[in-house]
Amino acid sequence: MQKPRSMIIFTMLASLAMPVLSADKPLSLPDRLATLRTTITIDHGKMAGSGAATLLNAGLESQFVLIGEDHGIAEIANFSAAYFEELAKQGFTTLIIENGPAVADALEKTLKSDTGVAGIAAFNKAYPVATAFYKWQAEAQFLARIAKAAGPSFHLVGMDQELMGASKYLLDQMAEQPLGPLAKSKIEAFRKLESDDYRRASESGDPRELFMVKIKEEELVALQKLLTTPKEMPALAMLNSLIDSRSIYAKNMTPGQGYSSNTQRARLMKQYVASHLTLAPAQRMLLKAGAVHVFRGYNPLGAGSREIGNYLAEYAEGRGQKSLHVLVLASKGQQSQFAGIGRASATTEIEKVDTKSTMAGVLPFFAAASEHKEWSLFDVRPLLGSAKSLANGDSSVQGMIQGYDFVLVIPNGNATSDL
Repeated sequence: MQKPRSMIIFTMLASLAMPVLSADKPLSLPDRLATLRTTITIDHGKMAGSGAATLLNAGLESQFVLIGEDHGIAEIANFSAAYFEELAKQGFTTLIIENGPAVADALEKTLKSDTGVAGIAAFNKAYPVATAFYKWQAEAQFLARIAKAAGPSFHLVGMDQELMGASKYLLDQMAEQPLGPLAKSKIEAFRKLESDDYRRASESGDPRELFMVKIKEEELVALQKLLTTPKEMPALAMLNSLIDSRSIYAKNMTPGQGYSSNTQRARLMKQYVASHLTLAPAQRMLLKAGAVHVFRGYNPLGAGSREIGNYLAEYAEGRGQKSLHVLVLASKGQQSQFAGIGRASATTEIEKVDTKSTMAGVLPFFAAASEHKEWSLFDVRPLLGSAKSLANGDSSVQGMIQGYDFVLVIPNGNATSDL
């Protein structure tokens, strides 16, 4: 039977179309990253490069802009300062940092007194091991630059537990509050004990010798029961912060309780930020913290681990706003790390990321950046809808695509120096 002319034409068209469709395969993740790659440079303290405007505009469209980082690398601090400085000039006057609220308040007062980096250095000298990361030159400069750019409206929010050496500052502040005689006597005894513990910790370098770690919880609870009057509530708030911080460290130093410590810490971060947002729900905020904290959705720390990055993403979305999550890592080089109480920071090689690493999902980005000497900025947003297929069964890569909007890869990092 002779085929109808229309059927013959349809068959011919179909046969012509098939090779075109089979050749039009979706691009692989390496190919997509190659097409999405732009550059960032820091020129005289300012962002430049082909990706600078895109990154800045994405920040200006958001209520929250978050940087997830690897600590102790000068280039990351310098980039963060350049980026956040521009945003601070455009109304982002609140900066959230990975420090406790009491110490953050002290740093804010120092920065507002216009003493800058010198003021931060003086605070660190008076209260060693009280600030996390801001005993480093590049990080202190980062704070000072953001405070200056934000102007009189600058506000520093501490979202973390107080650092293990912050007991001296907390106890000193408690001692200045109106107190009953029994509470005053107890706090003075604690201040003496804290001084002795710090001396021993400095001799050994062991943080487990510090007051916050050594003091028994029941002794702090006994003081808690003495602070009952309205005028003693500020002292009680500081004591409660000390108790919470001690609990997180105690779990962290106990085998098998690391996940519980991380969960408690993540909850505390959300509560501190939520408390601030209750007072200023529409405020535009900047945040800089360790990379795992900034993930949108589940992060790689453990099953069900959702931290401050996810909280702010959900909060912004619920208000019809956006959050922007930017990962900044150096693929190799050196970084500064804690080396013990009373010790200068150590300079170490940046830990190599492999398939077993917490941040294994960044490996395709490192590979895409490896042939370039410039800093490589990848706009991850176009990949979100295809995250599962692009990851090809690798959950860490899928989590990275879903967790961050931009990934900035610095080919070689340098350790920041102590103040």
